[in-house]
Amino acid sequence: MRKLVLLVSISVSMFATQAQTPVSGYCGTQQTEADLVWLREFQAHYTPGEESRGGSTYYIPTKVHIVGNDEGSGYYNLNYLYQAFCELNERFAETGFIFYIFEDVNYIDNTDYYEHNFLDGGEMMDEYNVNNVLNVYFVSDPAGNCGYFSPSDDGVAVAKSCAMPNGTTITHEFGHFFSLPHTFYGWEWGTPDDEDQEWVNGANCNSSADGFCDTPPDYLPYRWNCPGPLQTDPFGDTFYADGSLYMSYSNDECTSRFSEEQMDAMRANLLGPRNNFLDWPDPAYAEITGTATLISPNDLAVDVYFNYATLEWTAVPGATEYHLQLAFSPSFSAIAADVITTETTHTFTDLAGDKKYYWRVRPLAPANTCAEPSLARSFTTGNMEWSDVLESNVFNSISVYPNPASVASTVTVNYNLSAASEVMFGWYDLTGKLLAEELINSNSGSNVLSLPTPQAASGIYMLRVQVSNHTETIAITLGE
Repeated sequence: MRKLVLLVSISVSMFATQAQTPVSGYCGTQQTEADLVWLREFQAHYTPGEESRGGSTYYIPTKVHIVGNDEGSGYYNLNYLYQAFCELNERFAETGFIFYIFEDVNYIDNTDYYEHNFLDGGEMMDEYNVNNVLNVYFVSDPAGNCGYFSPSDDGVAVAKSCAMPNGTTITHEFGHFFSLPHTFYGWEWGTPDDEDQEWVNGANCNSSADGFCDTPPDYLPYRWNCPGPLQTDPFGDTFYADGSLYMSYSNDECTSRFSEEQMDAMRANLLGPRNNFLDWPDPAYAEITGTATLISPNDLAVDVYFNYATLEWTAVPGATEYHLQLAFSPSFSAIAADVITTETTHTFTDLAGDKKYYWRVRPLAPANTCAEPSLARSFTTGNMEWSDVLESNVFNSISVYPNPASVASTVTVNYNLSAASEVMFGWYDLTGKLLAEELINSNSGSNVLSLPTPQAASGIYMLRVQVSNHTETIAITLGE
């Protein structure tokens, strides 16, 4: 059983976990020729078309560090993280790279790292980098930029405001990590000499700028909208920069690709100086079919025990674990808890009383975070503790067999009560529709009941058993 629970402190700052610190720059990566020695050597001996361009899959272990402030708030939303990895793998698909989250997410509470300069960012990476993996840090402000790759510290830092769905900052910085310069390389420090500016005629394409001949000239070291301004090379030839390239500074809406030569360089970089990444066992990639269906508590349920709130959902084929997210807002911007578990149920024992919560579940598999989260539900806690009713009309135990069972037949329910009481048994489909129910007068101690199953199509149904304010829900598979 694997279960990771992150409970977020309930404070004013917690309600602004996605409030962002403005960043002034797009990419703070500062590569010099000293950082590009390997790439220049590769390009000097490179013949387009000779590198392998497909057929191989490379799993990239990626250690995720999520940084909050000293109070333990401000974390990057895990739901965005999983969407980001899904999009990242779609964008790198042609390279054969599949990035997967290596072991558990590492949470760091340090305000100096949460909003850092390059010096503090280097200290952060020196302290927390894991060897032989790609280390990425999600922070509020990475030295005033959306993100950067530090060649000296061999890590990537990304602003959470620039790591939202459909953003390309992570893709851009991971391109740097695997050797790629900006398409406008050389213009970061002002106007280069004429011979160092890439010419439209292509004569110096492999000895100037990024050194790739299939990335056309680009003189724009600032953010720009497609198609961008008309530019002129030293010979008076005019051109537009290619805004589709991830390594340019065009806006996210423009970018969509790496060039063939860029992809060849990244593959060679992985198979060369970064081949230690491939020493880890490959994760068992699995397809996930469907989304989780929330079972219990019912949507809009009230008086849920704040110190014993059990949440349950259906299993999803292909999923090996689940991300349960509990929030104070329907937008899930104010997170109360993040739970990673291999089970399909989780009990919270320390919620606030008289409080409304929202929850949803996303199925996960190794190297596959693309499944959609469930539709959200909400419930409201009451002010009665579980211990207040422990001695009155609650289950000591309950079991149902056989499971699977047959439609229009019976199942046997064994249950034990702490006091004689009325027990309501109800059959529900996965939409929450009541199919049948029966009220049974039950004895204190052990009880055995032969309960009819509904006349229905084959599938998964919920048997809900209620005594007083306590409800148990059991998923039962019924077949013909």
